[in-house]
Amino acid sequence: MARTLDADRGQRLSLQLDARLPSELAIGAGTVLFVCGTCFHAEARIVSLVVLVDGAEQPLTAHGMPRLDLFRSLHPSLDVFDLGAVQQDPDSLEDPHLHSYRSGFWGLVTIGPEAGAHCDLALRARLEDGRVVTEPLGTVQRKELERAPALTPVPDGEGPLVTICMATYEPPMGLFRRQIESLRDQTHRRWVCVISDDCSSPERFRQIEAEIGDDPRFTLSRAPARLGFYRNFERALSLAPANTELVALADQDDRWYPEKLAVLIAELGGAQLVYSDARVIDEDGRVRSDSYWVTRRNNHTDLLSLLVANSVTGAASLLRFDLLEQALPFPPAQFAHFHDHWLGLVALARGRIGYVDRPLYDYVQHGNATLGHAAANRMVTLRSRLGSLRADPRERVRVWRLHYFVDAARLAQEARILDLRLGSEMRPRKARALRRFLRADRSWSALAGLWGRGARELLGRPETLGAEWMLAYAFTWRRLLRASARERPVRGLRLDAVPPPDLIMKPGAERGEPALVREIEAKVAPLSLSVSDAAPPRINLLIPTIDLAHFFGGYIGKFNFAARLAEGRRVRIVTVDPVGPLPADWRRQIERYEGLAGIFDRVEVAFGRESHGLEISRRDAFIATTWWTAHIARAALSGVERERFLYLIQEYEPFTFPMGTYAALAAESYAFPHTALFSTALLRDYFRHHGIGVFAPGGGGAECSAVFENAITAVAPPDVGELAARRSRRLLYYARPEAHASRNMFELGILALRRALGDGGLQGWELHGIGSVGGGRRTLSLGGGAELQLVPRADQRAYGELLRGHDLGLALMYTPHPSLVPIEMAAAGMLTVTNSFENKTAAAMRAISPNLIAAEPTVGALASALTRAASSAADGDARIRGAQVRWSRSWDESFSAELLDRVARMLER
Repeated sequence: MARTLDADRGQRLSLQLDARLPSELAIGAGTVLFVCGTCFHAEARIVSLVVLVDGAEQPLTAHGMPRLDLFRSLHPSLDVFDLGAVQQDPDSLEDPHLHSYRSGFWGLVTIGPEAGAHCDLALRARLEDGRVVTEPLGTVQRKELERAPALTPVPDGEGPLVTICMATYEPPMGLFRRQIESLRDQTHRRWVCVISDDCSSPERFRQIEAEIGDDPRFTLSRAPARLGFYRNFERALSLAPANTELVALADQDDRWYPEKLAVLIAELGGAQLVYSDARVIDEDGRVRSDSYWVTRRNNHTDLLSLLVANSVTGAASLLRFDLLEQALPFPPAQFAHFHDHWLGLVALARGRIGYVDRPLYDYVQHGNATLGHAAANRMVTLRSRLGSLRADPRERVRVWRLHYFVDAARLAQEARILDLRLGSEMRPRKARALRRFLRADRSWSALAGLWGRGARELLGRPETLGAEWMLAYAFTWRRLLRASARERPVRGLRLDAVPPPDLIMKPGAERGEPALVREIEAKVAPLSLSVSDAAPPRINLLIPTIDLAHFFGGYIGKFNFAARLAEGRRVRIVTVDPVGPLPADWRRQIERYEGLAGIFDRVEVAFGRESHGLEISRRDAFIATTWWTAHIARAALSGVERERFLYLIQEYEPFTFPMGTYAALAAESYAFPHTALFSTALLRDYFRHHGIGVFAPGGGGAECSAVFENAITAVAPPDVGELAARRSRRLLYYARPEAHASRNMFELGILALRRALGDGGLQGWELHGIGSVGGGRRTLSLGGGAELQLVPRADQRAYGELLRGHDLGLALMYTPHPSLVPIEMAAAGMLTVTNSFENKTAAAMRAISPNLIAAEPTVGALASALTRAASSAADGDARIRGAQVRWSRSWDESFSAELLDRVARMLER
């Protein structure tokens, strides 16, 4: 969401949002948005920053906060912790004066009921030189919730008219059937039921219709797109008939006792809402607990306690219909809000909440429950909290920061909306408690109150599970951040203001598990998808991220594949990892690569982890491009009418990791239902020989696979005369010392070069290395006075010229994939030493080009091959003939019309 800088930098702010704004928003009697991102000016520091809502200024919670992630991305050639006297970076077009470090901002934005059909948001910055610069944040379209008319005729019977609001999505039909029957068995007969179905599959929706039958008390309404449980309950409540007196909420898989409605009606009295206890059972009907409340004290009287830890269970609740006037619309779905928590807060802010101290229904606890009974009663003991002090301080600070953005900001948003809609109606004591919480970000006394309440929780019987202590840590982090921030990064004194990639986190996601476990779990987590009946069918090509520093051949191939598929098809590139800060011209930089000019005019881009509901149709197809995108594509199949995804396989990925969890999960990905597009015939033959993936029993074999070749960088070799005129010989080593590039065997190559030097085979040669993503030119000693000059990464044009200027190449890859680099070296007229691997034999590589010399991956064999190649480098005629490699040189050749037709047929499976 970056703004592109033009020549008139003085009038622009460099702005990116971390949490995207909703395109449309229900406002009702007023709502509050959370905004968060980075903002700086290229020429001058920002002194003050405010947000504009339709031109009116509102303060931000924070600005000028440290963002090392953005600073690093804009200054890759600098050592960010050793800037010394560095005042400028002329290589950074967007941030030449190093202003991006203090660029983090966030805040709550109030949008009042007077807002029109659309609301324009912007940031206004006052600069240190006195200038005032304004930059648009975006426009939010106002929408209105669906509202039902009065019901006619009204059902017969005594007592008030109750509307039961049920939200469904792919309900287990056995449990759903039992729940419907339990509603029909209610002793209070004057009720109707509104069911909002969250775009279940057509088959499941037909089953729901059949179960309801022609019973006139039920109204079934299908949402046009997947909303998620929170928004689906909002929709169900909005569809309650206008002449309803009371509203009850129902889950799709519980079982109500016959007297549930009658008892709740009798106990409501003057309260705004009443709820009961529940018996907890599993899917097979076994009792897990006779009460929902086994650890916590059930609080329904203290507004601050209810704010920080919900105790109102939606499926147990009955509320007054007029309460919905303030409750709807719900707070924006930017965080992990819960419908019952919000309804409870509105009810308690308006008046009193009642409680029936006995179960009136069976709550089914199963793996699909959004928030389980165990989680709602999990108490962190004082002993465990003291034990956490022994944890890595950096991990503790990470958790505090997570709590600030995921929990403190979420609750502040709810508290602000409560105050906006009900501030004048609340009793003074409740209003003071709410506003005191809202001051905790800036008031020491309010923060001390949270610490005190947290300590009370640990010493007595808890009612909030110590949530105040967690929030106190979060607000303390905020103060430490402000106190430790410096104008430049400091290695030993640094707190980052980087928000988590997703503000919507599942309950318990902050638990203190090992970082690697958390990392792997997040890596393969399914994307949040919003199935829409109106969405056009797309082909979704899943890639890890967009990172210009690592935009090598594999990524160029993925983007070119998307561009070719988009000829006559609707194609979308979807990132599945969090995407870090991108320069304002990132699209333009990508379009400079071969074959990618104008790609973004034809191909959509969506940031999957940053989307809280990626729109798809049931006819969408998915293409995986790495092992973890295959895990994500497999999960996505459950929402579409496809049996398989297409797997773009550019490597046997278990070989890219040490033997362990990552390697095991990568190997598992080939067992998922897929068709395969291999990037080389050698790679396909390796899978065939070992019976992997589509070549495993039942995988479909050759019929479910195809092969293409990633186009190499177009390089014209020097002519024979130019080669003969060279005064010195030059070797180029594809040197990848980074841990993630271990398959390139950097260390083995260095040892082979040292051996060849010691044997006299490279005497007098200039030795260069390329491939490292680190900035700057460096040297590496090879012993005996010889040095390897490591040159920084170049663009494609400069890379081609670099290859042409060398005579001998060394490029290794300890996998069945031949790698593009040695083929590009051979195409530039270089004799190139590489390694063999199973079916990647010397003969197989020589068939691609006689300039390719494959040796066993040992120090001796590679050193000997280097010596032989060096002695043959003078034969310019042979090198020029070998430059005619048998490999694709253009992306049109790589992705021919015939291949794309075959791919289209495979995508239909």
